[in-house]
Amino acid sequence: MESSASPRRRGLLLSLVASAGLVFAACSGSTASPSSAASAPPASAGGSTAASAPASGGTVTLPAPEKKTLKIGLSTGGEASQYAEYLAQQLDFYKKYGGFDSVEVSGLQGDAKVVQALVAGGLDMGVLGVSSAISSQTTDTPLKVVSLNGVTLTDMLVCGKDVKAAADVKGKTVAVSTFGGTSHGSVIILLSQLGLTANDVTITQVGNQDARLAAVKAGSVACAPIDLAQKDAVTQAGLSIITDNKSSGKQWGRSGLAATADFISKNPNTVLGVVASALAAQNYMFTNTDDAAAKFAEYSQQSADDAKGIIEDFTTWGDRSMDWTDDAFNYPKEVLAAVNPQMKDVDVTTAYDKTFLQKLNQMGFYDAIGDPEKPTQ
Repeated sequence: MESSASPRRRGLLLSLVASAGLVFAACSGSTASPSSAASAPPASAGGSTAASAPASGGTVTLPAPEKKTLKIGLSTGGEASQYAEYLAQQLDFYKKYGGFDSVEVSGLQGDAKVVQALVAGGLDMGVLGVSSAISSQTTDTPLKVVSLNGVTLTDMLVCGKDVKAAADVKGKTVAVSTFGGTSHGSVIILLSQLGLTANDVTITQVGNQDARLAAVKAGSVACAPIDLAQKDAVTQAGLSIITDNKSSGKQWGRSGLAATADFISKNPNTVLGVVASALAAQNYMFTNTDDAAAKFAEYSQQSADDAKGIIEDFTTWGDRSMDWTDDAFNYPKEVLAAVNPQMKDVDVTTAYDKTFLQKLNQMGFYDAIGDPEKPTQ
């Protein structure tokens, strides 16, 4: 492809992310191969290998990273769904496990800004929605997700008091925030729980959760996805809860650690070290919940009680192994295709790379940090 086409294609990538209005998560494909790099740890610029993870039966030493200083951007700051990468900085895990001299983690407010910074080289890695990685596969700068913080949405399908079952939902109007957004994806999963598809209802844009709930109460729409945290308020209002996607077992990629395919190919040990550090921090939220909550309160600038509640809730849906199934990408792809038909032809397996998680498992890193959940092959 001619080099003059690159700016246009990069512009396409940014416009796809911005127009979809998504906050999903994604993971990398098969461009990098940490297995060969990890089997024979190379010397870093200083001649040393990366730090070790203490294990019950020994230690796990990662290969020295190609880059000793990194910048990581979060698309949404102050949220549990993207906290592991920041917690790793608070706990100094990037040095402890990855052997990095310095890792700066900052919030950029939105997927589009993270994508732009990754493409421009202003960030080495970023945490964003998988939709961004899927969209990028049609550009000259594809992104790949290498780990996922969460694969579970936490909405329930709330309907008017006269809607009691799946048969009542069929043919009705269902509210979402925006077409192509997370709430749209949540509705797709909720409908699938009822044996329905998007073709069985009329999906309409209403706005944020407060606006959606108000629309259901007013009867201007029949149903809407509302977070399970609002369950008591919904019940007290006399509304019906038809199903929820938290208990469905169906995956939706939320916040994923990603980089450009080119960066991953050139820096496999660096990526392995970042993934290991984030994985250790993710596991820390499950094993040291009180301390993680205290640090989250400091990070998110909220009360200790509120922060503890958020982190405790995260342990009920967060992805401790940071692994996923293809559904975590297929559902976002389906929603993307609703606003951009070109997306229906994208092979989602090109948008992620599981080999880093798999290598860490093979090396015994999961056991070393006491993580009982392991990645699939």
